[in-house]
Amino acid sequence: MSETTPRHKYHWLPNALTVSRILLIPVLVWAMYYPQSDFALRVSFDRVGKSGTSDFQWMSWLALGLFVFCMVTDFLDGYFARKWNITSDFGRMLDPIADKLLVAAGLITICIIAKGAFLVLIPALIIIGRDIFVSGIREHAANSNIILSPTKLAKWKTACEMLAILILIVSLVFPMGATEFGGGWVMYPPLSDPLFRPVGFLYYAFLSLLWLAAILSAYTGFHYFRSAMRETNPITEFD
Repeated sequence: MSETTPRHKYHWLPNALTVSRILLIPVLVWAMYYPQSDFALRVSFDRVGKSGTSDFQWMSWLALGLFVFCMVTDFLDGYFARKWNITSDFGRMLDPIADKLLVAAGLITICIIAKGAFLVLIPALIIIGRDIFVSGIREHAANSNIILSPTKLAKWKTACEMLAILILIVSLVFPMGATEFGGGWVMYPPLSDPLFRPVGFLYYAFLSLLWLAAILSAYTGFHYFRSAMRETNPITEFD
């Protein structure tokens, strides 16, 4: 009679962290957008009579805390699963879905805050469109019994996306953009704005990382598609 290895007493924790990341996405979107909305600025003006600055700034801090929590849990769920040897097919399926939902929700919210500014909208569309496209390719690969494995380039892409969104949320915490540039949170400070000032430095850092993530998304997506069409086995996943 063979003995079965007992499951770790916290075997549920990795998947619980992943699910919590998904459930927090609507709250994160709300906390990011609401302080920058016209309604919040109007309410703030009625309360304190200060145009361009929202008194809901605590929500931006909430958004920052939530996003940092999501980034930490993204690391911890995989770390615990490997350390305790409790990896599962459900976890391997759910983790990338949670990451894509988090990135897509963050980018869409940023595009709304930026009022569809093309320097943000174009890379956001590339990143989100590529993820949807790759999901379809993954379905094709699964039907063809093609093995998928992550690469370092994919991790750099994801890191750039996450860091870009994090920097943008950090910039939302600072209301100085509202007073220095004439009211409202300014997505595009003048190019003459000194880079040592937070509103300028954070903006350019965010934009650089966002475009780098878009370039990596397009590059890896193309090679992923080419490999899938050639039906190589194993196939390299650039996701």
